[in-house]
Amino acid sequence: MRELADVAKASVGSVYRVMQFLEDQGLAQRLPDRRFLVSDWAALLRRWSDDYQLLRSNAVSHWIAPRGLSDLLDTVREEEDVDYALTGSVAAAAWAAYAPARSAMVYVRNVERAAANWGLRATEAGANVLLIEPTYPVVMERAMTALEGLTVARPAQVAVDLMTGPGRAPAEANELIEWMRAHEQSWRG
Repeated sequence: MRELADVAKASVGSVYRVMQFLEDQGLAQRLPDRRFLVSDWAALLRRWSDDYQLLRSNAVSHWIAPRGLSDLLDTVREEEDVDYALTGSVAAAAWAAYAPARSAMVYVRNVERAAANWGLRATEAGANVLLIEPTYPVVMERAMTALEGLTVARPAQVAVDLMTGPGRAPAEANELIEWMRAHEQSWRG
């Protein structure tokens, strides 16, 4: 439990309650050596998405990248003053491109700094960028580099974010999960 709590950056008590819940739900099994086995990680991700919903669990603001997503991603690659992690369609393209992304979802620690540095404009409608201040900082702390130097959330996080995302996002989640099944050794660890 302590090792899991350290990795999750959570209290041992919280981890114990979560693992007990997962056992009760049939999503985790305690082994004789006190470790846990999750045999169906896709079911675990789906259960996670029932409680954690990207657009409801975090502070989300709507923006327009006036020169489009490609220009935005080039700007983000060159920017060193903003702590971020891409998620959603753009991030999923690192592993399982479904269709050209129409919007970018980006976890950031400071929305105002990111928007100013990336040349974004606030909007109430027609956004092509969602800036998300994460409720749980682990989303960014465990991010990785992909897509020619961009920082992206881990595949499991991206899949869960897509499961509850707008439009075609749930279909993209299914595509990413299929990629994850076929390439399990490359993303787990």
